[in-house]
Parts: sequence; C-alpha cells; structure tokens
Amino acid sequence: MPRWHQDGCRRRRQCRGYSTIQLVFLFPVLLMFAWMAVEIGIVVRSANKAKTAADAIALAAAARHADGPEAVRADALAAAATNAGPNGPIVVLVSEGPAGGGDVQFGFWDEDSRSFSSNQNGGPAAQVTVRFAADHPNGAPSLIFNAFFKVPPIALERSSVAVYNPPRHITSLLAVADSGTGIDMEGSARISARGGVTVASDSQLAVRLVGGARMEVPIVRVPGTIDETSGTHIDGAIKNQTDIPDDPFAAFPMPVITAGLVESIDHDGMGFTRLAPGVHPDLVATGGNIILDPGLHQFVGGISLSGSAVLELDAATIQLVEGAAINLADSSSIIGKSSDILQSWPDHWMVQRGGSAEWRIADTAVLAVDGHCYAPNSSVTMSDGAQVSMRSAVVKSVTASSVAKLRLDGEIDALREQVVPGRARLVK
Repeated sequence: MPRWHQDGCRRRRQCRGYSTIQLVFLFPVLLMFAWMAVEIGIVVRSANKAKTAADAIALAAAARHADGPEAVRADALAAAATNAGPNGPIVVLVSEGPAGGGDVQFGFWDEDSRSFSSNQNGGPAAQVTVRFAADHPNGAPSLIFNAFFKVPPIALERSSVAVYNPPRHITSLLAVADSGTGIDMEGSARISARGGVTVASDSQLAVRLVGGARMEVPIVRVPGTIDETSGTHIDGAIKNQTDIPDDPFAAFPMPVITAGLVESIDHDGMGFTRLAPGVHPDLVATGGNIILDPGLHQFVGGISLSGSAVLELDAATIQLVEGAAINLADSSSIIGKSSDILQSWPDHWMVQRGGSAEWRIADTAVLAVDGHCYAPNSSVTMSDGAQVSMRSAVVKSVTASSVAKLRLDGEIDALREQVVPGRARLVK
C-alpha cells in the first residue's frame, strides 16, 4: 500500500477518535441546554398563568364595585379559585374593609399617569397581584434546577389593574341646577362617589374643575358637553349629551311643620343635651353635644354650629323649613345615623324643599352622616379642610375649594333602573 494512502487512513482514524471524544464532552452540554430550555419554559408558562389569573381576578373584583366590599371580596376569591397555580387553585390574600389589602387592593386609576392609588374608602379600580413564591400559599414553580444546585426556589409576581365600568342605573349625586355651574371645584378639593354624578345644567361649565381639584367617580353625566380642561380632572367616564332625570322626589309628600308646636332647646353649650322628636327653633351652638333621639326633628330655622359643637343623629331625620341653611365652622360637626321609620323618606338624614338656601361647611368642620340627603334648593359650599360624607345627595349645586372633600358611598334609590350587570376593563 502506498505510503500516502496509509497516512490518509491514519488521519481518518484520528479524526473519528477526535469526533467521538468531542461528542462525549458535548453531550452533557447539549443535555444541559435542553434541560434549561424546559426549565425556562416552565417559568414562562408559570408567569403567563400568574398574569392570566391576575387579569381575571381584577376584572371580577372591579365589576362588583357597586355592590360593596363584601361582594367584591367574594368574587375576587372565587375568580382566584378557578385558576391553577403550582400548588393547586390560586390563592390571593385580601384584607377586610373597603380598601382591601395584601394581594388585592381597591382605589383609583389615574389615566394620565397610568398609575393606581389605593384609597381607605375603596374605589372603582382593583389592583391584583398574583405571587408564586415559596413563602406564599401558591408555592413556587417546581424546577429540578433548584434541587440539583441547591439554590432557592424562583419567585414570580404579576399584577393587573381593572376599572369598574358602571351600569347606568347608579347615581350618588344629582345636582338639579338647570343652568350655570352645578359642580364648581378648585384648589385640591375632592369628590369621590360609589356611583355616578349627574348634573342637570346644560352649560359648558356645568362641571368646572380647576387647579388640583379632582372627581374620583365612575361616571359623570351632563345634558351638554363638559369643558375639555375640566374633563382632565375626572377619574372616571364622561357621558355627554345624555338624558338627565328630573327630581325623583318632587311628588313625594313633605311632613308639615307646625310652627305653633315649637319647643325651645335648653343647651348650655358645654354638656350633653338630648332632644326628643318634634318641632324645634333654629339651633345655634358653640360647644357641647346635642343628640337627636330617634324620629323626625323639624327645625323652623337653620342649624349653625361653631367651635367644638357636635350635633349627633341617633337614628334621626332632620327637616329644615324652606330657605333655612346649615352652617358649620371651626371644628364643629354633624354626625350619626339617619332614621328609617319615615314612610316616604326612609334612611334620609335630611329632607328640605322650597326656598333657596346656602349651606356652608368650612374650616375643619365635619358632616358625616349615614343616610341620604334631599335638599334640591340648597347650594352646598365646602371650603378649607371641611369633610362631608353621606350615602347620596340631591342638591342644587356643590362648590368646593382648598382641601375640602365630599364622599358619597351609596346611591339614590329613586333613580335606580333595571339592574345591569357590572362590567370592568383592564387598564394595566
């Protein structure tokens, strides 16, 4: 055999030997890459599952916003249980109360900054975080990599935010002024409402919001068109050129105030004074506590509180004579719970009709009553650090400035239409 042929055979055998050695060394590497691809696939699939679950839970929670925190919490937990995690049905931890907490929080969504902010009173937006981690009931994704190399389990976290799209039947505030500005806010004033806000004025300035003022409501409805600048201060939907309901209580009978039955109020301005239901003169106090016993309390004049005076409703309803006003100043307050015994006005803390009135709540005064307010001829002005909260209100107009806040956590029952299921949309 020629020498050149022998040399060629020798080189081929050497090459085959080198290939075998390379394959022996490369096989574990290839196996490692394949293994890592599987592990990465598990991580990606787990992350997708967490995000899908977060979307579903956020949508379910936000859609029940109008039904209260208990319904929201129940649907959030139910939606979580229909999704699977590493340890079985997904678990989210939700704290009690309207604000939620833990993995599910409730508050408001700012479309401009694309950011969620929680609120102690809850809100139409739900932020949900689904976590897969060893220290969470959901557990961490099962990876061979962790056990083989003795490294801590991987942790995944995905969040979603959904915002409630309200059914049209819910209204918390009706401003019945048919011209001019129905809601006028400036400074850092706030209005927050569980349901919609409806303004009857067809003026372009029916809703005027300037400075840092904001309305945190599901929807604002006007018969005309809201000024574009004011619209940027509304955290919620805007419904222009829509039908506005008339005063739903216009035909309801109002209790008669018999001025001849007026009984004086003996209050020393310091201690506690209880008033039985009946007809009272105007109330002026600078201190102490006046407690209205259960029932209807009719005032032939206004209510003016200042200093540290407190008027407490113990399951009571106030009726003001037409044209009378409420004035709160300094650190005075009206607090308590409404009566539910009046046939035409159940759960109303205030009923008043006829005669224009100017209500003023200023300084650090507080009006916080669990009940509805009906005063369609009263213009309400809140200023400084005033805090006002109730279930719903039918008033002529609302003006707010400085850091004054109005919160409405109920709806006007008489404006309730056929129930439309709640809806929600994902925003993040």
